[in-house]
Amino acid sequence: MAKFLSTWYGLTIFIAFDALAAIAVIAIGYRWVFKRLLDILASAVCMAALSPVFLVLFLRGLLLRRRSGGEVKVIEREYCVGKKARAIVLHAFSSGQAPEEPAGQSRNKWQGIYKLPCLFDIFCGRLSFIGVRKFSFADAALVSEADEGRFAVRPGLINPLAATGDGETDYPEMFRSDLRYWKRLGLGTDLKIFFTWALRCIRGERDWLGSTSETSYAAALLEAGEITQEDFEAVTANALAEEEELRKKYEAKGEESEKIETDEATEEAEGNEAGSEESEESENDS
Repeated sequence: MAKFLSTWYGLTIFIAFDALAAIAVIAIGYRWVFKRLLDILASAVCMAALSPVFLVLFLRGLLLRRRSGGEVKVIEREYCVGKKARAIVLHAFSSGQAPEEPAGQSRNKWQGIYKLPCLFDIFCGRLSFIGVRKFSFADAALVSEADEGRFAVRPGLINPLAATGDGETDYPEMFRSDLRYWKRLGLGTDLKIFFTWALRCIRGERDWLGSTSETSYAAALLEAGEITQEDFEAVTANALAEEEELRKKYEAKGEESEKIETDEATEEAEGNEAGSEESEESENDS
């Protein structure tokens, strides 16, 4: 055996066998273990590599917040429904643009750079690199029991429709794609979706979400006559109330941390002032 491994072809066969064995183990345990581990490792590597960009955008946000008198937030939060139909909070850098202000073409071109904090959300387990489309509270409340299997996996930056969708994709097709992804989740499936997505992006094809990117699920059901205007308004009102409750919760935490920082800065300033007064008194006594 040692003599066989000492040859170039023996060593090559041994390395190839080990690589195939490792791939087989990852493929077998991908759904339960390795998908999450790969998300953690990939997001950590991306955050480390893009740390200078994170710093620039964070400092830019602080500058915009200072110029606006505190009206612009450094980090914006998005509240939606994730795995197991639980509420999740996603983060993005503030673009400094008012919601009613129309975005220019150059602004839209680089709009995705403000979503870099989603890498932190992937690291924390709120998102995955590949997964179903995230849903708002209103849309999630209208998902039927037959389609609830989509909530068995995390939302992702890359949707399974990247491999099968086109300009005519609608919500029923999206649900079928999500359920098919949940049932066939594996290393091969994710690799196929990723490389198809990359190829379509290179070709400039970005319309795989079809009509689902133009209107919400609740609005689509209303237009199709499957729910009434009263149902739509009730679901929307409940969703807004749930989002407001979460917003108050997280904003209260932010205000508490800011208050602690302010108190610490005040105490430090008072300590410096007291120290200067003592030094002045000692100089006068001398």
